[in-house]
Amino acid sequence: MYIIKKIASSASLMVVIDQAISSGTTFILTLFLAQKLDNRDFGTFSSIVLVSYLVMSITNALLIQPFQVSISKIIKKKQYQVFLMLSLFVLSILIFILIQFGVLFLTKTNEYRVNIYSIACFLIGFIINDFFRKLFLGINKVKSVFAMDFIFLVLIAIVFLLTKTIQLSNVLWIIGLSNLVTSFPGIYFIIKNYELPKSWSSFFYSHLYQGKWLLSVAILQWCSSNFFVLISGIYLGIEALGALRLVQSFFGVLNVALQTVENYFLPKVAGIYNENSAKAKKYLFNITLYGAAFFAVLLSILFIFSNEIIVLAGGQKYHTYGYIVRIISVLYFFIFLSYPIRIAIRILVLNKIFFYGYVLSFTASLLSFHFLLNSFGLYGAVSGLIINQIIMILFWQNQLTKNKFQLWR
Repeated sequence: MYIIKKIASSASLMVVIDQAISSGTTFILTLFLAQKLDNRDFGTFSSIVLVSYLVMSITNALLIQPFQVSISKIIKKKQYQVFLMLSLFVLSILIFILIQFGVLFLTKTNEYRVNIYSIACFLIGFIINDFFRKLFLGINKVKSVFAMDFIFLVLIAIVFLLTKTIQLSNVLWIIGLSNLVTSFPGIYFIIKNYELPKSWSSFFYSHLYQGKWLLSVAILQWCSSNFFVLISGIYLGIEALGALRLVQSFFGVLNVALQTVENYFLPKVAGIYNENSAKAKKYLFNITLYGAAFFAVLLSILFIFSNEIIVLAGGQKYHTYGYIVRIISVLYFFIFLSYPIRIAIRILVLNKIFFYGYVLSFTASLLSFHFLLNSFGLYGAVSGLIINQIIMILFWQNQLTKNKFQLWR
């Protein structure tokens, strides 16, 4: 009881625990579905998840990110929150129409047509749940976010345990409806605090002004990170996409660790930089060396035991894809090397060069994907991701050098 009370009284601790629940649920659910679905269905599920991340990036750019900046300055907060909810409702309708159009007119794959409503349920449930989570975090209602994520975990665990046959359509309905059910606290909050948004035009133009730039960055960042993965499903088959996404999900635990480390060290390095820039460079260089040694050992273990890891994650049917673990291990070493550079860029407030780095990365993807995928298959797909990281690292490092911040010297 003492531990529970301590968690409940500490917002920051609850945020950390909630993130662990959210990320852990996604990770375990991915491994569970990889083992229960056949390769093709899991590949299809993975492609739908990738599209859902794109849709989430769009809604974040148009609604959530402007909200996070504006909420503290807006006086009529209840009107603003209702405006956001109505905007989300309009976006959900547009997404449903686009799904109908895309599935019925742009694809010839029967499995997508059969699952059209379950796909819509999954996507809309996903973005609505994400919207309310971030809305509650933005207004410091951490307990509500914690409750949403915990209920979602319990709900899908119970439903999947009671479901005898795990099929793609069932999976989409279960996850989509679970997300919608756990969004009820957010809907109730809006209804309870409803106030007619008479100032909707000022809210709209504010979001339009901020969202134009944010939307282009969000789409470009998604394309830079996921273009090779998504296009591999077209070139190499949906099973290959599923195997690649399975390994990426397994390595996603490292992503969470890297982001946590960045959030921890960024304010420390920034504080040192404000006092002494040379000392900050040395400190960042030293923690990079220690981190590189740790990652080298960890990734070497994953590299050596790649076959055992892929079977452990997805089951025996993925035993031929052990090589993906090896090449993703190489990719993640380059991803690690980009983090100290990202910290340096944020310290110098050079945020615009993030955008230019993603432009160069995505341009390289467009120019090379056909050759790499046709010639080298999944090796080519991951090689493309590695090339993207190297391009961004070199560009960002060049910009740091121009601003007299030489991390590696």
